[in-house]
Amino acid sequence: MEHHLRSNLQTDETNNAKALLQALSLITNPSTSDSTLSSVAETLITSLKTPNPNLRFLHHHILRLLFLLSDRRRYNNNRISAAVREFTLSTRSTRSLIDALACDDNVYDESTFLSLVFQPCISSRNWLLLNVSKFEIRPSVLLTVLLGFTKDPYPYIRDVALNGLADLCKCIVVEDESLIDGCYFRAVELLFDSEDSVRCSAVRVVSACGQLIVASKQERSKGVWSDALFVQLCSMARDMSVKVRIEAFTALGKIETVSENILLQTVSKKASPATEEMIFPGQYSKKYLFRIPAKSAILAFIHGLEDELYEVRESACRALQTLAILSSSFSNEVVNLLMDVLNDDSMAVRLQALDTLHHVAMFGHLKLQEEHLHMFLGILLDSHSLVRCTARKILKLTELPSLVMFKMCVNGLIRDLELYPQDEAEVFSALFMIGQNHRKFLVRLINEDSQMIEPSSGGKLGYDNAREASYLVLATSAPVSMKQQTCSVPPRMFSYAVTLLGRVSRSLADIIDQRTLLGYLSYCSTFTFVSASEFFKMEEHHLEEGDVQLSQRCEFSKYHIWWKLQLKEAESSLLHFQVEHKREINCVNIILQVVIDIWPSLKLGLIDEVTRTLRSLKAELGTISSHNHRGELVFALQYIDALEQLGCLLSSLVFCKEFYFHEWGKLEFSLKKLDRCLRDMRYRLIGLDKEDNFLILELIIANGILTLCNMGACANKTTLKKIHSIMSCIEHICEEGSTESSNFVVEVQKSLREIDATSCPFLDNPYLLMKSLEHFTPRKVVSSGNLKYMEAELHFQGNEFQNPLPFVSGLPVGLSLDITLHNISSENRLWIKMSLEEKLPQFVFLDLHEIKGHDELRKFTFVAPFYQTPKANCFSLKLCIVLECISEGDQLFRGCGGPKHEVVHLCEEKEVYLSSK
Repeated sequence: MEHHLRSNLQTDETNNAKALLQALSLITNPSTSDSTLSSVAETLITSLKTPNPNLRFLHHHILRLLFLLSDRRRYNNNRISAAVREFTLSTRSTRSLIDALACDDNVYDESTFLSLVFQPCISSRNWLLLNVSKFEIRPSVLLTVLLGFTKDPYPYIRDVALNGLADLCKCIVVEDESLIDGCYFRAVELLFDSEDSVRCSAVRVVSACGQLIVASKQERSKGVWSDALFVQLCSMARDMSVKVRIEAFTALGKIETVSENILLQTVSKKASPATEEMIFPGQYSKKYLFRIPAKSAILAFIHGLEDELYEVRESACRALQTLAILSSSFSNEVVNLLMDVLNDDSMAVRLQALDTLHHVAMFGHLKLQEEHLHMFLGILLDSHSLVRCTARKILKLTELPSLVMFKMCVNGLIRDLELYPQDEAEVFSALFMIGQNHRKFLVRLINEDSQMIEPSSGGKLGYDNAREASYLVLATSAPVSMKQQTCSVPPRMFSYAVTLLGRVSRSLADIIDQRTLLGYLSYCSTFTFVSASEFFKMEEHHLEEGDVQLSQRCEFSKYHIWWKLQLKEAESSLLHFQVEHKREINCVNIILQVVIDIWPSLKLGLIDEVTRTLRSLKAELGTISSHNHRGELVFALQYIDALEQLGCLLSSLVFCKEFYFHEWGKLEFSLKKLDRCLRDMRYRLIGLDKEDNFLILELIIANGILTLCNMGACANKTTLKKIHSIMSCIEHICEEGSTESSNFVVEVQKSLREIDATSCPFLDNPYLLMKSLEHFTPRKVVSSGNLKYMEAELHFQGNEFQNPLPFVSGLPVGLSLDITLHNISSENRLWIKMSLEEKLPQFVFLDLHEIKGHDELRKFTFVAPFYQTPKANCFSLKLCIVLECISEGDQLFRGCGGPKHEVVHLCEEKEVYLSSK
């Protein structure tokens, strides 16, 4: 074999091509023996060293084959690396040298880079500038080289050089200020380049270098240079290229200090007298270098917010989020502009405008006028829940100057509740906060309309009407003190509010717990049983004469009536508990049966109809909010979600003939999402029977087959190993006799046996198992009502962006965490995962044997040490609690100081802010 390859490589071009193709087929064939691979490697290495002129043109292909041999088969890496290194040092061909560098993982010195980058070969120059990380180059030298190549005649070389400068300016400290000034003004010149991509990269360099210049200046000149940078970027907000306009607004949002007069120019239609004669160092056109007038900023943000493309409008809104807090006058103008943006056709623009308004409100700069409020309240009726949620967050922070506006705000939230009953918890929370922030208006509103809130005929205290329930929530936020009670809301309102205790406590869970809320309402409703004047007379008499008996009689009367009401409601609840219990389980089972019935429609190509039906079923399940059946609801929702993802994948990969025309990035994202969902079902649900486990394992196998069919995972042996492991689990369940195997599992077993028997190159042709997916059908599920779901809650008090925790760089910091665990036994392995940017996460083990409490509920405080404090003034850390999945066939992770198996998240990630100042 070796002799045959070598002889072909020594002859004419036709035999050379045949020899290379023969080598390629041997390398890519997994059945090729190690001895044959060794012969191929030696032949290629020898050919690389041969001074034959016929082979000089094949060096590129030989290097690629050696790289493929080293990367895919991991065979004799050291031998190949040494040969490539030797070739790199000996070759005189620039193209061959670039090919060798591309295939080599070694880091080369500065002289090699400089000797190659000035060669006339354009593609080589482009590759070297894109891969400077392969060379050890001093920052000052690299900065000079990149600056020189910004004058290259080829636009894509200028583009690459500018991108390199932008990246370099973000991570270096240059003592020579003139060098940074040179980079800045060179980038300013290129803002007028004829190529869109060059101008876009020039904007990034102007932003990065400009921030370096501002940071290096003295306090007196910082403001001037910051204004100059701001005005220069504003001049690009009207560029003809969409990408340049977006990049300009992105850069504007990074500027931290700007003069108020300059800011107001961006939302004004003419130059103000204070800035009309101002000129800054910059460039206004190709003729006027080092002179840019302040009027270049006129209408910058107005043009951005009125741009024809939604991406530009969204970018302009995002830039205003940072700038709007720099000046109260500018904030008022921004609010006026953003009120019109709330009617934008694009949901992304509306949402970004709301985020900006929320940011302004957090800093106390949001002042809504009455004409604004009409427009703003309309957004509460938006069809997108995320838009409505953000609007309610803004109302929580808004200060309303008049009773009329307060009533408008309350009525707007009530209309939101009437149109979208699913928003009840968030609407109640917003009403409570608005009442807290406007207590005078609250008392007047409740006293004016309290007559409409009375028990229905028969004395039944049930308030299903949205307006009545909202008024009771508003009353809950009223003052507490005795003296205020005499002029506050009618005390009976607090008694009525007790009937909404569960609904109100859910909406205020982050403010007050249910027990405390009940005590608060009981305390405030004291005057329901005794008039205020009599009570205060009683208190005075009690203090003066010590008449304890009268006070005790009043207290007993109050609690006797209140407990009588509670017992009556409890008796009613007990009568309906069993009926309600059975109704909820039946509802879940009926919905799951519908899932089985509609699945055959998928093979007919009705993916849109199937997906739409599945989503409507999930919405129906969302209306069942029973805490007693949390496990069944989660199981059903996750099962439907998994089938929805699987259905989309099957329609794309199995039932679609145009297989190769799909976007693999989206498919890979869907595969990972499905894998996370199935992992949650398998490990977080407690009480699953064999049938439930069987259907989860079937879904995991289907996901594994689809993962193997993803072109980016053709060599993923771990996935194939996982399929074999899951099949073993299924066979074990079937051997016990209580569960029958499915046609899908039988077909998968046949395919796997055929692959093992024929030694088929499965990893090169992963679609052999694809036919088995045509037999997949969801299994029938019947909920028993005994499932429980593992959950965790993670909180830390008193920490936010404006109030960070202190730390000392280089030393560990302790984070005090309030943790609540639901349905987690002491045998489970829990970890606290702490992630810092792109670094590897740090894990802290939670030993539940040392933590008091029972499996259903544990509440405790835990101090988690974090050891990787960076050398920075401040940083943010993301924390969450994860469960280690201990099961056969799971992938092992060694040497990371944390869990050795895959993990599932038990709660959402929380962000904690730390500062050394």
